[in-house]
Amino acid sequence: MKGHVGEILKIDLTSKSSTTITTSKYEQWVGGIGMATALFWDEIDKDYLARSKDITGFEPENVVCVVPGVLTGTLAPSGGRCEVCGIGPESYPRPLFTRGNLGGRFGAMLKFAGFDGLVITGKAESPVWLDIRDNDIQIRDAKNLWGLNTFETQEEVWKMVKEEGYGDWYGMGSARRDRGRTTQRPAILTIGQIGERLGRIACLIHDAGNAAGQGGFGAVFGSKNLKAISVIGTGSVDVADPRGLIEARQWLAKYNFDVDTAEKKSMAW
Repeated sequence: MKGHVGEILKIDLTSKSSTTITTSKYEQWVGGIGMATALFWDEIDKDYLARSKDITGFEPENVVCVVPGVLTGTLAPSGGRCEVCGIGPESYPRPLFTRGNLGGRFGAMLKFAGFDGLVITGKAESPVWLDIRDNDIQIRDAKNLWGLNTFETQEEVWKMVKEEGYGDWYGMGSARRDRGRTTQRPAILTIGQIGERLGRIACLIHDAGNAAGQGGFGAVFGSKNLKAISVIGTGSVDVADPRGLIEARQWLAKYNFDVDTAEKKSMAW
C-alpha cells in the first residue's frame, strides 16, 4: 500500500540482534495506533500478560512498539504523528496496555530509513543506544550517555554521527549515493534522568520538545537500559497521487488564509 515503505524493524535488546517484519502483514491496520496495537498483541508473551496483577511494566518481556502514521513522511498536512504502544507503568494501581504519541521528525525519518515501525523487546545488560542509518543497524554502548538529560544526549549523538564521517551531507559515499542524500541530523528519541530512575511519569523526548508523555514509556526505556534511538534515512515515501496531494495542500493553505483573514476582519469589526 502506498504510504508504507515495506518493513518493520524488530530489535531484541537481550540478544542485541535485529530482524524485520514485512509491513504487508499489518497493512490492514493502516498505520500509527492500529498497526502499533496489532504488533504489540502479536509480539507480547501471553504468559506475561496473564500475570497482569503482578507485573510492573519494567520486565524484559514488555514490548514497546513505535509506529508512525501512514501519512507520515509525505506532504500531507498534520500527518507527522508517531504512536508508542506497550504496557505503561504510569497506570495505577497496576500497569495497563496504553499508548502515547509524539510529533516532530522522528516518524518521518524512520520511514526514510526504510522502516514503517519499530518493535523493541528484551533488556540490555548495560546502557545502550540504537543507531539506525538507512539499513545499517547497530546497538551501541551508551555508558557515556547515561546520566545526561535529553538535550545533552541528542547533542552527543549528533556529534558522534558527524565525527564518524557523515558530515553535513549524509549519504554522499558511493555505497549510498544511489539511495539518496540528506542534510538532516539524525532524529533522536531519548530519555532523561527520570527515565533512567524508572520514574513512572517519565516521557520520551525528541528534538527540542516533542514528547510521548502518556504511559510512562521513558521509564520502560530505562528499564530496558535503552537510552536513545537515533535514526537517519535517505529514502522517501511513495504516494498514490503526488499531484493531487500537492493540490490539496495548496487548497488548504488558501482556505486557512481566508479563515485567518475573516477572523481578523471580524475582530476589527
